[in-house]
Amino acid sequence: MINERSCGACGEGMMRPRNVRGTTTGHRDDPAVRIRTDLILPVCDFCGDSALDLPMTKALDSALEASYIAKRRKLQRALLNDLRNRGFSDRQIEHFVTVRPGYVSKLKQGKVAPRSVFRLLYLLHEIPDEAMKAVDRLNRFRPRKPQGQALPW
Repeated sequence: MINERSCGACGEGMMRPRNVRGTTTGHRDDPAVRIRTDLILPVCDFCGDSALDLPMTKALDSALEASYIAKRRKLQRALLNDLRNRGFSDRQIEHFVTVRPGYVSKLKQGKVAPRSVFRLLYLLHEIPDEAMKAVDRLNRFRPRKPQGQALPW
């Protein structure tokens, strides 16, 4: 039960129970995650600030995490489908992102990529020619293991 009280942030409004479904906020590395479940939280009717206790914070985190995962999976699928439509094979994508063979298949099945992998997928999607040229340039400078010798590190 949420008790109405004056807002501690602005002093002008009242903290009233409000369903925050549809509200967009930052979560993890995404600045715009939309809450997709019904969630009643105390929100100031003047400034929009909220005052959360521990159970409310946990409920909000849970709702944001579920929305984040759903959004990330949808974006991943769209990026991968677009790359496939442009002629990239799973192997080429895996080579660019530097992941093990079969990883793209796991992403297609719903595995959520870490932030670094997602950003590389996005980069490859946005500037594919430049991204592949950069990888080719980097591969030319990669140290090669001399025949019959171990690398010094």
